[in-house]
Amino acid sequence: MAIVRKDKMLASYNGNLETVKIFGNDGKDKTSTTNGVFVVVEGLLAGEREIKKARLGATSDHAKDLLLVHNPEVMYDQRLNKLDDYITPTDKVARAYRLYDGDVITLTQDLFAEAVAVGDKLIIKSAGKLGKDATNLPNAKIVFEVIEDSGYELHKTMKSWAVQIVRQK
Repeated sequence: MAIVRKDKMLASYNGNLETVKIFGNDGKDKTSTTNGVFVVVEGLLAGEREIKKARLGATSDHAKDLLLVHNPEVMYDQRLNKLDDYITPTDKVARAYRLYDGDVITLTQDLFAEAVAVGDKLIIKSAGKLGKDATNLPNAKIVFEVIEDSGYELHKTMKSWAVQIVRQK
């Protein structure tokens, strides 16, 4: 389902985003994805001038720069008309937003690797989702602090949480 609200993001205003194609955690195969996952950009794709390779973030990427995937939710299939039906198909370009200190985004529960609560400090986990990791937290480049239980603001059957970006390095 994965629904995202960009509450306060510097990159939304100054256009500091990347055009990417999404690859799985291993970086070998292109994959479809929802909005709201976090990726690591690995450089230009062969033969492209602007499209970069982006790999779904994993725990081992905690010390790297992460970008938020968020495409406009244009539904080409008229039978699918809700935000929870939206995915970026395999091999299609996506927008990846750079994250800045103080940015705030709201994510539905399915974009977290586990249950979260206000005050939790999260880092990147598997498949581009966020989760707790006390061991790697001190060395993480980007920490996501849960600042609000947003209830059912984004979807009537799934809770959402607002997170604020804290850049540590």
